[in-house]
Amino acid sequence: MNYLSNPQSNNKRVLTFKTWLSLFIISLLSSCTTDNLNVIDDNDPISVTNISRLKIENYVNRLFIDLIGREPLKVELGPEVDTLKVRELSRDSRLDLINRLMQDTSFRIGERSYKAAFYLNLYNLAKVRCLEGVSDEEISYYMGLFLSDAMRDSMNGNWDDFYGKLNQIRKLQNVLQSQEDLYNGNISYNQIFQFMVDNHIYGIINMNTFNFIRAIYNELLFRLPTDQEYAVAFDIIEKSSPGQAFGNYCSNKTEFIHNLVESPAMHEGLVIWTFQIYLNRFPSSRELASILPEYLKHHDIREIIKQISVTDEYAGFK
Repeated sequence: MNYLSNPQSNNKRVLTFKTWLSLFIISLLSSCTTDNLNVIDDNDPISVTNISRLKIENYVNRLFIDLIGREPLKVELGPEVDTLKVRELSRDSRLDLINRLMQDTSFRIGERSYKAAFYLNLYNLAKVRCLEGVSDEEISYYMGLFLSDAMRDSMNGNWDDFYGKLNQIRKLQNVLQSQEDLYNGNISYNQIFQFMVDNHIYGIINMNTFNFIRAIYNELLFRLPTDQEYAVAFDIIEKSSPGQAFGNYCSNKTEFIHNLVESPAMHEGLVIWTFQIYLNRFPSSRELASILPEYLKHHDIREIIKQISVTDEYAGFK
């Protein structure tokens, strides 16, 4: 009887064991799934076990400040941090908090609701961008001055000046009303800038047509106009000459501004602006190419803010 082991039989056993071990490892790895947070370049999620409670608190603090303009109260901070930890900082847990800060309408003392505070913050950011952060009280003050002058013009029979003053009042009122219109969904965020740059205060900050054209391109599109763009804009604004701007014809300043804020260039500028505000950097070409086409469809600035604020880069976890 041959008591020596068969080499082929041993090899089969080794191969069978290796095959079983490989299948076990593959099965084990496939069962360990993580939420995909890679919506912005180089933002693959990292293990939550390496993230301290302090870092999570900083993330919650930053969300409150960036989205609703204030730090969380102690009664808000603790539970939010606990929830994020329990849910292992998953994408869904982060989005739940972000969505509540943007959309929750529960009454809160001093700010009406999270939703009201969120839209007030967006409104204030627009005023900082275009109007040097002018207060609503100062806007109302200018409206009062125009009203007094309009009454004087009406008594003197200066009707052209009278209607001109009323038009200035209307434009300033549009600025104030834009906050509520944004909250109610009557306008999208790009449209709020129609009112931010078409009023007396913006005209004081950027006096004369030359400065106005350069400012509106620089502040809203993050670039200066080409010589041809400037020449066309100047004739439209200064001379009321019909011309084509941003793919559509217009013949006055208000129409020119409307064409600009509704253009793809304006939407691209808002993507850039959002990255600047929330990540303090410009978007990469890849990020811009990924986000802009969808933004041109939904016109919802919240979706871009969500894509940014859900990432590890924004949270400071990387």
